[in-house]
Amino acid sequence: MRILLFFILTIFFSACVRNNKIPKGIIAQNEMRELMWDLMRADAYISEFVMKDSSRNQKAESAILYEQIFTIHSTTAEIFKRSLAFYQNRPDLLKAITDSLRSDEKKAQEYRPRDKKPQIDTAFRKMKLNKRPVKTQQ
Repeated sequence: MRILLFFILTIFFSACVRNNKIPKGIIAQNEMRELMWDLMRADAYISEFVMKDSSRNQKAESAILYEQIFTIHSTTAEIFKRSLAFYQNRPDLLKAITDSLRSDEKKAQEYRPRDKKPQIDTAFRKMKLNKRPVKTQQ
């Protein structure tokens, strides 16, 4: 009886433990975050610039950008979809990705290039100083 109870408890506790290993063929969390960030930026570009231009096809432009992003990250749309489905089934792992995306977004919004001090135009000043009153002869 004790052996049976021990066996059942062992199975129960081992079933409750989540394995954080990413299966083969699934994009790693950090790479997935970078890929999703680039896709989000492409969507922002499409909504800001392409949608305002009626001569451009939004779906075609979007597909071209997505393929370029997948090429840059050395992956395909199928692998991305499979990885996204995996992470959607693992909310604990997806939460880490989305949280880091939010922090990246905040950093991007807070980024401001250092303001350069305005350069003083000394040429105008020199012209003013070098001007001598011209006497007109009458």
